[in-house]
Amino acid sequence: MIIKIIILGIVQGLTEFLPVSSSGHLAILEKYFGITEPVVLATFLHFGTFLATLVFFAKPIAELLKGAFKREKQNINYILNIIIGSVPIVIFALFLRTQIEQTFKDMTMVSIFLGITGLVLIMTMVFKKSNKRVNVFSALIIGLAQMFALFPGISRSGMTISAGLFSKTSPEESFKFSFLLSLPAILGANILELKTISVIDNPISILIGMFFSFIFGLIALSILRRLVHKYFHLFGIYCLVLSILILFFK
Repeated sequence: MIIKIIILGIVQGLTEFLPVSSSGHLAILEKYFGITEPVVLATFLHFGTFLATLVFFAKPIAELLKGAFKREKQNINYILNIIIGSVPIVIFALFLRTQIEQTFKDMTMVSIFLGITGLVLIMTMVFKKSNKRVNVFSALIIGLAQMFALFPGISRSGMTISAGLFSKTSPEESFKFSFLLSLPAILGANILELKTISVIDNPISILIGMFFSFIFGLIALSILRRLVHKYFHLFGIYCLVLSILILFFK
């Protein structure tokens, strides 16, 4: 039991941030290895990666909040951009939640979505890198990309960082905005999931899983920050190969 929880924690921590789709990998674990993720455990594993994001981006988050408190226009606009980018996923989840949940059991759809993620990541090779900051337009584009990450196999970080690069936002800025944008979505999803939980069995095991998702989330963020400038597209090759393997063995 503990080994299974540790594996899920590691997979969640790595794939939540690396652009390879955590939901797609969890679907693969369930289908081919019989490793399922109960709702209670899933909630706390996501909370582990939420905490990893807070810790990793503690300095820019603190600067944003401090600047907003001082009514600095640049920081207020950045927070408004995060709000703008968060709107599409909220609307999408409210109206299509049932249809989205049905795709998690369909490995053909998971494979197709992984293939789409792979193609999008590879396409980032052909776009010339820019040094622009996020603006209202790029925030909306990135938010629309995040919306599609509700489907299993579509990587949230992959789609949002790619959308940032496509909209001429710098790699570093795309990386940062992608994960700051994830905070409201992950927190909102966690709150909704917590409302469905009445009993928590094996709290020690769950905390162990959360610890591993937290630690490996930090590792994944460090890796991605180093690779986003030149080697981001390599994750696309991985996603395409995995997509083909799933279609072949399903």
